[in-house]
Amino acid sequence: MAHDVFISYSTKNMDYADAVCENLESNGVECWIAPRNIKTGTNYAKEIMDGLEAAKIVVLVFSKDAQESEYVNNEIDTAFSSGKHIVSLKADDSFPEKKMEFFLKNTQWLDASPTALKEQNKTLDDCYAQLVEDVKRVLSEIESTGRVVTTPAPDVVIAKKQKGFFDKYKLPIIAALLVLIAVAGFAFYSSMGSDSSTVESNETGISIGYIGLEDYGDGSYAYYVFGTIADDLSNSSDDVVHIDYLDDAGNVVDSSDSKIGEIEGNILGSIDVSKKDVSKVSVELQDKKGNVLDKIESDNIIEQ
Repeated sequence: MAHDVFISYSTKNMDYADAVCENLESNGVECWIAPRNIKTGTNYAKEIMDGLEAAKIVVLVFSKDAQESEYVNNEIDTAFSSGKHIVSLKADDSFPEKKMEFFLKNTQWLDASPTALKEQNKTLDDCYAQLVEDVKRVLSEIESTGRVVTTPAPDVVIAKKQKGFFDKYKLPIIAALLVLIAVAGFAFYSSMGSDSSTVESNETGISIGYIGLEDYGDGSYAYYVFGTIADDLSNSSDDVVHIDYLDDAGNVVDSSDSKIGEIEGNILGSIDVSKKDVSKVSVELQDKKGNVLDKIESDNIIEQ
């Protein structure tokens, strides 16, 4: 089914997400939402990435739970990197922080938090109606110009947090810390003498965001590994990301291989299994001759 909107949300906010979907679709805007649009027996992560890629707009149901969800963070990261237009419905009184604040700083907001509803004497239905209007306007702009040319109306811009001591004096504090770090670093390298030039970085070129576990509900499961490969680490689209999925004893349960040129979004690899027995993964970047260019292990399994 063709769709215009991808709905990103935490499963703890499913009521909001279902209401967003119902209101949009009842007004002629087709949506993609998990788990409804996940085909039985398919790869959960790939289906999400396909649904996200095909959408013109991402509607985020923002909340404290959404901000803490690795799934939501990865979806918004991918949407941001792909240049998707993001419209956010703020479902509680929390505020974006850290990387979520970076992704959403210049996006369109609709504040449906309990505090905002009380202060503005609005209902959730009012907010859903406004969301439908905003989404249809953005879709019209994308269709006619290929991009969104207007800015959000003043009444749908998220309220700013009251600045605390650190926020108020953040720049001077950071500047002072940088000076202290620079002085300490200079003293450290000076103490090493001429041998300091031989110190090399041990930073890895593979970064694992997290390993997701999806329960299909029919006795089968999927593990998928989200991460990144440094741009200067791989020289060929034929280089392979080889992943071993290991149990508690370190035995290989299954493996996956993905060519760099075929990796979609930030999914480095995935497997379908009949039982939950993976405790960690080992990820290798190999050239086409099988030589290992880099390797990393991770054990942060997150269950949907």
